[in-house]
Amino acid sequence: MQQTTEGFAERYKKHREEEIHGHRLGSVIQDIVYGGNDGIVTTFAVVAGTMGAGLPRYIVIILGVANLLADSISMATGAYLSMRSERDQFKRIHKEELEEIEDHPDLEREEIREFFSEKGFTGQDLERVTAVITKDKTVWADTMMHAEHGLTKESTNNPVLHALITFLSFQIFGVIPLLPYLFTLVPEQRFSVAVISTGIALALLGLTKSWITREHLWRGPIEIVSVGAAGAFVAYGIGALLKSTVGVAL
Repeated sequence: MQQTTEGFAERYKKHREEEIHGHRLGSVIQDIVYGGNDGIVTTFAVVAGTMGAGLPRYIVIILGVANLLADSISMATGAYLSMRSERDQFKRIHKEELEEIEDHPDLEREEIREFFSEKGFTGQDLERVTAVITKDKTVWADTMMHAEHGLTKESTNNPVLHALITFLSFQIFGVIPLLPYLFTLVPEQRFSVAVISTGIALALLGLTKSWITREHLWRGPIEIVSVGAAGAFVAYGIGALLKSTVGVAL
């Protein structure tokens, strides 16, 4: 019996160590894609817009670097403040749920019963799970948070980490469309190289997404390249459309 117990414990430990339920970066994949895609598209929008308007290289570099710094900081602080706000909301609603459990336990218990009934529990199983959940007020309130508001404590953790990942992803992927203008190239080739490097950056971001989410490798690149290309074409078109106006202003 002891060997069986030890064997099960060893198998369970190995099971926990294996990444069978997703990649370790799965919790920040949204930040990676969000920051990376915005970094690529907005930086290339600067490149495409200024080239479409016929502006010189130094303008591309100035606007591109300014975009990398300002927009990445804006996105990172936005992600941080957004998650902090969500965490504050969680705490406030959680406190309200605890108060309702104290004031109206019969009504709150019925909400738990209704929630698990919708999940397929019936009869004694339904009564048993309701009794277990409502035995602990903290577990009871946490369950209500998920059932009634779709909120979990874990989803609001580590706002600094999510902000940092957004910032780094924006910087790493966003600098790629700007590289042809930062290094010496034949002027006629810069924009073409920028277009190609932007496509590669979008594809790499898509591959990263597919690798982390463990979906088909081709799916992520197709999705992200399609969305990014649409934004790039719009930016270049606007720059070309306003070329004469900018020319007069200069």
